[in-house]
Amino acid sequence: MKKKLLSLLVAATMIGSMAGTTTVFAGEELEDVSEPVTLSLMVTTRPSSDKKDFYLDLLPELVHEKFPNITIEVEQLPTDQYKQTVRLKFASGEGPDLFTWWAKKQSEDLVNAGYVRDLSDFSELNKFDSAITSAYTFDDKVYGLPLGTSFLTTWYNKDMFEEYNVEVPTCFEEFIDVCDTFVENGITPLVQGGKDVWPLDQHLRLAMNQFTQTYPTFQKDLEEGKLKWNDPEIVAVMEERLAHLTNPDYFAGSLLSTTYDQCWQMMLQEEATMWVMGNFGVEVMVKSDVEPSFEVGAFPAPNNAKGEPQVMVGDTYTEIFGVLEASQNKDNAIKFLEYMTKPEYAKIHSEAALSISTIEGVISDNLPASADWAKITELPISGTYTFYDEVNKIMDPMLTNIVTGDMTVQEYCDEMQAAQEKDNANLAK
Repeated sequence: MKKKLLSLLVAATMIGSMAGTTTVFAGEELEDVSEPVTLSLMVTTRPSSDKKDFYLDLLPELVHEKFPNITIEVEQLPTDQYKQTVRLKFASGEGPDLFTWWAKKQSEDLVNAGYVRDLSDFSELNKFDSAITSAYTFDDKVYGLPLGTSFLTTWYNKDMFEEYNVEVPTCFEEFIDVCDTFVENGITPLVQGGKDVWPLDQHLRLAMNQFTQTYPTFQKDLEEGKLKWNDPEIVAVMEERLAHLTNPDYFAGSLLSTTYDQCWQMMLQEEATMWVMGNFGVEVMVKSDVEPSFEVGAFPAPNNAKGEPQVMVGDTYTEIFGVLEASQNKDNAIKFLEYMTKPEYAKIHSEAALSISTIEGVISDNLPASADWAKITELPISGTYTFYDEVNKIMDPMLTNIVTGDMTVQEYCDEMQAAQEKDNANLAK
């Protein structure tokens, strides 16, 4: 099993009420229900390729092919609207049969409200590393089962590295040295989609995940007031790790006028040699009709300091399965999960959803730099963060103020701490 995988901003798929069905299992095979059943699925707007989307297209087809009497209807909503809609549905006693959600504190209220079944006794739980399921563990009970995860990586031009005799960096200091080497040779090292704002978060995590080495319970300590964003030692790391965002020589084009989709096009044109992005960046690669003229590589985002162990940093997208406590068919729903975690199903999901499977033996070997991916997922796990509402609202947008010089890192950390205190107050209610 890929025991080094970890979830970050995570999605949780809850298999819900299948009232009126008579699902029967024969050994490992799931027989069709006796009467036609329609199950509703709600998901957030998410990365996809121009090929069939896993949830909108492939999942309904897969389920209907195996179970002709089961039809999956999918509704997709933007994140903010999605959160509000799902919570309102649960509060009204309704809710979709299947839905996606987030990890840690953001799912705790659903668990406390009794919406989600305890899955600690799930027969296939040993397929998942406890570091992954911990994001959905409350009071030592597991409420979610991960199917896929993503990690923070750096896509790079292997030919350019070889031409200039540059070694792949294994820590943040070496990453900056690599950038400086390319600049000295008249080559722009990086590209990033700052115009879309959220891609800047990938560089913020070069700082935040360093805290994992020093503060293993970083997020918990922030929520309990034991640490503050504007503590001097936190600010010092943030200043070091964000300084390169203000260096115009480091980024192709204008950092704040380049979109996420343009990044891969600029890589193809060899306007930059590296792109710090989650492995889900492969979505724009598979959309492109242009084949790269160079070998595409991937290495783990260098969040660790020199002399510290290199780690794999979980990033922002993971699917987690769970069961609605109110379901009248909880036993059948759990057995249905056994099918969903089969390797043959997980491989289809991994390749279609552009994520890394958490299921033992499942490797997506038909995606760019997949051989490098396999090496990355063998690294030790770095901690993950799923921040709450007020922090989430400002953490990416305010990075643009650092890029433009309108805000210092100290001021940024002060604002983050103010938002953290609001979140802590809300979480305490």
